[in-house]
Amino acid sequence: MRTAAPRFLLAACLAACCLIPPRPLEAQTPAPPPWNMKLGFSYLATSGNTETSSSGFDAAFDRGWRSWALEGSAAGVSATKRGRRTAESYNAQTRARRKLRKRLQLTLGLRWERNRFAGLDGRQAADVSLLWEVHETPAWKLRALGGLLVSQEEPRGNRPAADSFGGLLQVSGDARVSETASWDGQVTFFPNFDDAGDYRFQGHLGLQASLSRHLGLRLGYDLKFDNEPVPGFGTTDASTTASLVLQLGGKAQP
Repeated sequence: MRTAAPRFLLAACLAACCLIPPRPLEAQTPAPPPWNMKLGFSYLATSGNTETSSSGFDAAFDRGWRSWALEGSAAGVSATKRGRRTAESYNAQTRARRKLRKRLQLTLGLRWERNRFAGLDGRQAADVSLLWEVHETPAWKLRALGGLLVSQEEPRGNRPAADSFGGLLQVSGDARVSETASWDGQVTFFPNFDDAGDYRFQGHLGLQASLSRHLGLRLGYDLKFDNEPVPGFGTTDASTTASLVLQLGGKAQP
């Protein structure tokens, strides 16, 4: 089994670049909102001729300073049918960002996911990436992220854990549809430098409409593709959710 120690050391060395003082910013650059938090919950249950239940949650947080920023998110979905679990997946990620130029940031990211119905007891990864703010206005935003990533995959059962060294390429954006509605999307590609055929795609699309200053309704669609999944499992997983969202912080609707 390959060892990930040298690669994690490489990632740590690159992350040390975060300590390099950034280029001074223009005095008129507005300070970002201090913090924002979003919590979403969903639940569905039936009884009688059918006995099913499903629940989900998602959470997101970001905090900005003049040169630094920190963001994180987590989500989970669980479903049962007649007392038997039929779906269960969880994921969490966090990212620290340091501004280098007006539209360029150096970032360090950590992520974890678990989906036993896709053959994964766990997958954890760390990356060092550059974030480019392609377009940044209150009306709409477009960002590109690219960097190096080390990961460890723990397959379900007695299969040994596997380490890999690869990359991360991501494009994300969001925009306002109206005064009370907005959409957001993200596409991520994970190439594997150790095995060119072992690549993954992840996609997300969401639409949120505000009901009040702090409450909203959200529709979300997530797609995951693994070109070389754990043997015995499929390549594609998709989920659709509808949830009630609690919005706190600077991005709450006025």
